[in-house]
Amino acid sequence: MSIDFEKEVLKRKDEIIKDLQELIKINSELTTFDPSRVGAPFGEGNKEALDWMLALGKKDGFKTVNVDGYAGHIEYGDAKEFVGMIGHLDVVPAGNDWTYPAYGAEIHDGKMYGRGTEDDKGPTIAAYYALKILKELGVKLSKRVKLILGIDEESGWRCVRHYFSKYPESPVSGFIPDADFPLIYAEKGITRTVLKSSFIDERIIKLEGGFRDNMVPDFAEAVLVYNASYQQLFDKYVKENNLDATFKEENNQINIRVKGISAHGSLPELGKNAIDLLFDILKALKIENNLTLLADKYLTHDNYGKKLGVNYHDEEMGDLTVNFGVLKYDGKDALIYLNLRYPNNVNYDKDVLPKINNEIKEFNFVATVEHHQQLLYKDPNSEMIQKLMNVYKKHTNDVDAKPLSIGGGTFARAMPNVVAFGPHFLDKPSYIHQKNEFIIIEDLIKATIIYTESLYELAK
Repeated sequence: MSIDFEKEVLKRKDEIIKDLQELIKINSELTTFDPSRVGAPFGEGNKEALDWMLALGKKDGFKTVNVDGYAGHIEYGDAKEFVGMIGHLDVVPAGNDWTYPAYGAEIHDGKMYGRGTEDDKGPTIAAYYALKILKELGVKLSKRVKLILGIDEESGWRCVRHYFSKYPESPVSGFIPDADFPLIYAEKGITRTVLKSSFIDERIIKLEGGFRDNMVPDFAEAVLVYNASYQQLFDKYVKENNLDATFKEENNQINIRVKGISAHGSLPELGKNAIDLLFDILKALKIENNLTLLADKYLTHDNYGKKLGVNYHDEEMGDLTVNFGVLKYDGKDALIYLNLRYPNNVNYDKDVLPKINNEIKEFNFVATVEHHQQLLYKDPNSEMIQKLMNVYKKHTNDVDAKPLSIGGGTFARAMPNVVAFGPHFLDKPSYIHQKNEFIIIEDLIKATIIYTESLYELAK
């Protein structure tokens, strides 16, 4: 069967844009997780996004399933073997200082702005339309195709764990539309490493920074008991270091707030960590305690774990990275979330965690692991990868392209026989997990073309 995939996608361009705009307007940031909240364990916004997507599938004549409000799927065909995709509809917090509304889905200069446009609602819509086009063309396939929808990818993957407990089948092939083109064959291991301690510092009422460990924090603040010396020390340090920070005195308290620049937690070097900057200010104010000393000696201004002695470089997969993502201290209990990502040849449980604990015990802190995604590695020469690469090359003329290794983590770890595949083109800017996230409309359409033909090649 001869199909002009580009023509078929372009015929539906306006429809694709309209549906993505509707989905972006749903704020699906995780609020709280409550398994007793029937049908909405991840909150109403995440429920609304899942319901909206399943309703779209049902309207277009697909079989749809909602798995207890945790996840769902849209399915085409009846064959035993299937080709699988997983997209996610949850988003990281929007953060601050957007040029256009984070949930406005406004289009300016050929770009749609909004949280989730590239990560991962835009790619999920592209994958959905790839499936829809094959159905509308009546293409005969030898395999089922199933688009699984998660709503807890950014927070803990409880959605897919629950889904696969109810639908444990594995695909024969597939892809995850939540990374980069040309294709991802390896992903670093990822941990949420939590550092805890308890101590009293009567000078501090509160320290807080960051939204999620997998985002470089773009804000941090300190609420301090009033001290007449702080203003002059603050002004001098901020001026000398050209920081974007404010100092407010009110009700015998001082509020200090510092701004940074957010970035994805897998690439902390691309951001400006506001928590690091806050600790620099506290040091300038001559505030010392176990927390500030720990941060200065082992954590701040170090994206590669050199201060902790856990730095490592792998020729194929790159560096171990550490993102100081979240800080909380209420005058008594201190909590730090590190997003630590490691390449091949690193044994996190045997080598890294014990090393961290050995260092931080000096300041009475203890490190534990709250979440761990094991490293992923697929043979870049496999038949499936070659099929996907060939489709990518056909529609981009990027004939010398090679599959990639990344520090990000995708749902490719959630089921076997799949790899991460697009939608981001490496020669274009990306603002995922940052303010002003957008997707270039032309790239969204190009990704849809690639996904449509790729599904056909895998399932025909």
